[in-house]
Amino acid sequence: MTNSRNRNGGWKRNRKRRYKDSFPGKEVPRCPYCGQNVRDVLTAVALEQGEAEAPTHFDCVIKKLSEEESLQPKEKICYLGNGSFGIVRFKNPSDPKNFTIKKRIQVEPEKQEASWRKAVSRRVNSI
Repeated sequence: MTNSRNRNGGWKRNRKRRYKDSFPGKEVPRCPYCGQNVRDVLTAVALEQGEAEAPTHFDCVIKKLSEEESLQPKEKICYLGNGSFGIVRFKNPSDPKNFTIKKRIQVEPEKQEASWRKAVSRRVNSI
């Protein structure tokens, strides 16, 4: 009987190797909010900056929206899908099933995929 750690021992190392060069031949982009490199492009948000969509850390977008919006008790910024976030009000914070969307905030451009995301999608699909 083999230990699951031994069998999958290199999964972190392999994941880093697999996604390390997500922008082949290009410099790793920097997050417009925090200025650090965006290494995990699979969870990055395409923030519209002029004519280009810059990859941005998911957590940085949530932090920025939390600072810009005035949140009441029992409210939280959540990802709603399709590039939009929202202010969600939970009727009971311990029951995440019961909520209402108070406001929708579109962050990524609708019906338009960022060029860097297309390249990453092709690369991930080839693995």
